[in-house]
Amino acid sequence: MKKEGVALEENTIKRRTYDTRIKYLAKKGLLPESYKKIIHRSLLCKWKQEPMEKYTGFELNENIDQLYDVMKLVSEHENLQKALRGLLRIQKTLKDVIGTGKKYVSKLKKHKTQVVKTIERVAEVFTIEKACKMMRISDSTFRTWAMETYFKCGNSVLKLCSNAYPNQLTHQEIHKMHKLLTDTRYMMWPVRSLAYFAKNKGLVIAHVNTWYKYTKLFDLERIVLRKIYKQYEEGIRATKPDEIWHADVTELKMEDGKTAHIYLVIDNFSRFILSWRISMSLCWQTRLETFKEAVYRSNQKGEKRIKTRLIVDGGSENNNQYVEDYLEYCERNIDKMVAYKDILKSNSMVEYTNRTLKYEYLFVRRINNLRHLGQIMFHAVHDYTCVRPHGAIGGLTPAQAYLGKTVDIFKEKLLMKEAALSRVDWNQTHNCKGCPFGCN
Repeated sequence: MKKEGVALEENTIKRRTYDTRIKYLAKKGLLPESYKKIIHRSLLCKWKQEPMEKYTGFELNENIDQLYDVMKLVSEHENLQKALRGLLRIQKTLKDVIGTGKKYVSKLKKHKTQVVKTIERVAEVFTIEKACKMMRISDSTFRTWAMETYFKCGNSVLKLCSNAYPNQLTHQEIHKMHKLLTDTRYMMWPVRSLAYFAKNKGLVIAHVNTWYKYTKLFDLERIVLRKIYKQYEEGIRATKPDEIWHADVTELKMEDGKTAHIYLVIDNFSRFILSWRISMSLCWQTRLETFKEAVYRSNQKGEKRIKTRLIVDGGSENNNQYVEDYLEYCERNIDKMVAYKDILKSNSMVEYTNRTLKYEYLFVRRINNLRHLGQIMFHAVHDYTCVRPHGAIGGLTPAQAYLGKTVDIFKEKLLMKEAALSRVDWNQTHNCKGCPFGCN
């Protein structure tokens, strides 16, 4: 009795029931090898010969026949399996590090190390070009990210090996650039003006965009007091000095509670301040003085034949009989026009100069009284016209542009090329000590 019970128990253990999907895979020839080893071949042969109609719901399998065909194709090709694993790996990387949204490449760049390593892993199956297309980045972007991943250097501001990236600024240039950017004398200058100033002085010969890039890397706080003004279309523009002048008056409240008036006359072509005055009142006498000084200064150049258009606003200090009489009989041919009345253009050129002087030179200081304002204005006008280069006139100072100096574009390009070659030579011969990338 005991032997019969043991035999019955063993037969029960050996007897198995199989899922219908296993039978379907066996009939289609897609059954994995691990199942073929444990299922008797006679049973497999039986399943292959059985009609599909034997099983209720067999028609549901017809909708996934195409999927089984793909599975069969994948099971027979090892390279195809690797390719699919590579695709899944790329998709997982994209989903993990970036997801979806705007500015795709900029978001992807934050995880460039993970992206580079993923592309390199799947490059055994795909080419790097195809992997880059799947990641939706260009080949050049991948190469750049790969270099930045494997050639990191803690001694560089860009965190890149100077031997592998010899075009970056040298240590001396970086120190000079940082010194200029942090100098209190130029703290209110735009970065663009500093770039031209350094190039004109031969301190750092680099493109303006390079200055913006390193300023951001230095994480410097260059506070500029500016209002956000409405953008207008480009105003009237002159083709040579003394062709168009602008005149305007702006107000400034001082520490003593009084309000001063600042009178300006500027040249349109060069942005040169021909004349300026400060007064406690708005009057035609002070305005007339500025016109006389502007005429005297322009006559010093010896070009009295040029007809000058003087653009003013509709204020009474500009439009009165005394000013009209002087301009009619002065030794220079001047045609006065009122903005938005005689011409459709505004007087925005001089208004912009007023804002620059106020927000970059005057508002950053405590101005006690009119005398103190005069001292500060003297230095501000000198710095604005004779020291600070302006990007709108090719990096010249307004004084240089007014006196007829021009920018030699060929010489500028040659100078930039020589500086780049010198930078590469220095970086390749003066590198980090003990660098694992071959630096000396």
